Amino acid sequence: MKMKDEYVKSFHKQSTKSLKKKFPGRPWIQEVQSAWISKKELLALLEDNDANGLRIHYGCHHESTHKDPQKDYHGLHNVILVATVDAVNPDNPTMKNSMDQLREPGEKRPKSMARTTGAYAGKGGDLIPLCPPNCP
Repeated sequence: MKMKDEYVKSFHKQSTKSLKKKFPGRPWIQEVQSAWISKKELLALLEDNDANGLRIHYGCHHESTHKDPQKDYHGLHNVILVATVDAVNPDNPTMKNSMDQLREPGEKRPKSMARTTGAYAGKGGDLIPLCPPNCP
């Protein structure tokens, strides 16, 4: 809780202020405080990429994600979940040996050549529900 409170005090307020200046047509905009993913989706991401790890990147939506401006993530910070594979030590994966399973558009396989199938194959999860705007 102390880490969450510190985030709100130090980063959230200043970032929300900056977003309101950048997007004056969206006066309701607030910086994100959390993101959520179901176990089913997380397991699908790992299984579809035959992964034994997960890298969490920090990012920012650089384009519109929704037609409704109140649900649009444009400009908001986000986490990007990327399946990883440690082919050197698959039973005890390490960050050092883990390769991201992302594909470039048009690429059939990720650069690590892992066997991938399913809806999440070669993709990172970047449209997971954010709060705000989608708070419980």
